[in-house]
Amino acid sequence: MRGLTLDGVETITFRDDLPDPILESDTDAIVAVHQAGLCGSDLHPYLGREAVRFGVIPGHEVVGEVVSTGAAVSRFSTGQRVIVPFTTSCGECDPCLSGLSARCRRGELFGYGDPADPSKPALQGGQAEFMRVPLADGTLVAVPDGIPDEEALLLSDNFSTGWHGARRAAVRPGRGVAVVGLGAVGLSAVAAAKIMGADPVLAVDPVEDRMVRASRLGANTALPEAAEVVTAQLHEGGFASVVEAAGTPPAQGLAFRLLRPGGSLAIIAVQTTDRFAFTPLDSYDRNATIRTGRAPVRSVLDRLLPLVESGRVTIPTDVIVTHPAVPIDQGPDMYRRFAAREPGVVKVIFAF
Repeated sequence: MRGLTLDGVETITFRDDLPDPILESDTDAIVAVHQAGLCGSDLHPYLGREAVRFGVIPGHEVVGEVVSTGAAVSRFSTGQRVIVPFTTSCGECDPCLSGLSARCRRGELFGYGDPADPSKPALQGGQAEFMRVPLADGTLVAVPDGIPDEEALLLSDNFSTGWHGARRAAVRPGRGVAVVGLGAVGLSAVAAAKIMGADPVLAVDPVEDRMVRASRLGANTALPEAAEVVTAQLHEGGFASVVEAAGTPPAQGLAFRLLRPGGSLAIIAVQTTDRFAFTPLDSYDRNATIRTGRAPVRSVLDRLLPLVESGRVTIPTDVIVTHPAVPIDQGPDMYRRFAAREPGVVKVIFAF
């Protein structure tokens, strides 16, 4: 099997001798990967900001086709096109039933191996030709016929997370919103805010190309160093809704400073530091509502996918996806370029 492995900090290896996954439980499914995304959170272990076990296939954004199922899988059969969200979920525990599938009691992250417990098998990720999906009935989502693979791929993580972030920031029609960080998730949050009727929307990023993309979605834009000045011009007193989608302390601090008293800040980027860039006193003095945590994509899809299928929500793949159908053997180079924030590289999709 062809695919990638993370073999050390800043060390991605293309291999054509990976073992094919097999059914290990009667609740498993094997999915042939059509497309796999390269996500900003893949960079945390790649750059050494997050401890993981090396030698594991990375990747947690997948659209593909079911090729085999365990005896207990009842909702899916071979030949079905499916979205694979970035975590597994049983669909039966209290977190799953309450809409928090990303914290399923039996859930696991694709592409992750616990470095502190080498006795526990890693759950191989999706940047390879095939992947094993545990808890298939609770994890997989069937793709409606009218939704192309690229849209389905973005729904596996980035767009669903951006949509969830806008909801968590209490976006309302006619209400101003700021989005800090314009990777695929941030651009998705901008698109979601506009769909929800937000006005104005300020999009902030240090990379010019990403600001241009946000402007194509109807947002005002600003470099981080100018964001507070632009905010004062657009929305005196700050924004009632702010989404932090960069995952760095400077971005987090800026997002908080753009928030008006009584506003809602959604911190949706993966965090790798042990404290916020603002204090409890800051939050108290601003009467701020802070919402953070991993997006429950599987739960979000129950509400979001019907909106996409009906045409009420349009996913702007032409703005977000910059590198479609990249051959997997170019993976090491694409990781390097993505990590360098090379202009013009926002969303990379590997195709098989």
